[in-house]
Amino acid sequence: MHDRSVLVVEDNPVLAESITFALTTFGWRVVGPFGSVADALPEATAGRFSTAVLDLDLGSESSLPIAAVLRENSIPFVFLTGHEAGREIPPQFEDETCLSKPVTPEALVMELESKIDTA
Repeated sequence: MHDRSVLVVEDNPVLAESITFALTTFGWRVVGPFGSVADALPEATAGRFSTAVLDLDLGSESSLPIAAVLRENSIPFVFLTGHEAGREIPPQFEDETCLSKPVTPEALVMELESKIDTA
């Protein structure tokens, strides 16, 4: 069995709390949640988790710098977006999973488990 730890980056406090609650309910250890690139980047660089959930749009910034660090360190992740899934993902990240909000806890957990099972 893989380490079930997940970095959560979500700028909406209500959604961050909801995602955290859902993941812990399914037995995941949550790192965060973090609401900005500045807050999440040190943790992303440290890599003390097995996968990550990244809100693509963090208000006035994007989570793409965090995604780049995760990819560089071979840590699988999923994007979440309130927009049409995949619409705002640049070409270098087109192969990454992008789920539309709201996402059910079951769908999120299933996607994260598939990420760490294939990592």
